[in-house]
Amino acid sequence: MPIVREGLKKLYFPSTVLKLVRNGPQVPAVSNILTFRVPPSMNKFDIKSYLANIYQLNILTVRTANMPAKIAGHGGNTILKRQKFKKAIVTIDGEFKWPEAPESATFGIQDAANERSRMMNRLKGWRMRPHHGLQAAKKAEEAKKAEEVKA
Repeated sequence: MPIVREGLKKLYFPSTVLKLVRNGPQVPAVSNILTFRVPPSMNKFDIKSYLANIYQLNILTVRTANMPAKIAGHGGNTILKRQKFKKAIVTIDGEFKWPEAPESATFGIQDAANERSRMMNRLKGWRMRPHHGLQAAKKAEEAKKAEEVKA
């Protein structure tokens, strides 16, 4: 009995990117229909085996559509084009709910704190030197203190 494989490519690690995109306005936010943007080289069997093996999803159907390149605008004498891609509409057996959007007030505060800490660690071992005018004023103050201590 021959071994039956669904996909044509062996996927050991996710080397291709499947981008989950929001469905159109006709599909509710909580449903079992997911839309992915996939590379044009992937076929239905590859998409199904990718999602089943990596994300442990139970896939019911996979529908694909090749989306053509679109003209994005004109840049002088050249015409700018968006890249062509394949759209995959996948039906799963359970319901999928999009995660809630983060609060805009707290979004990025932790990242800013981490960035400040990283920058301070980068400056460890460096000594901040005052401006030349400030150095002269500091030396004058130290000389006054030294005279006061001697007296």
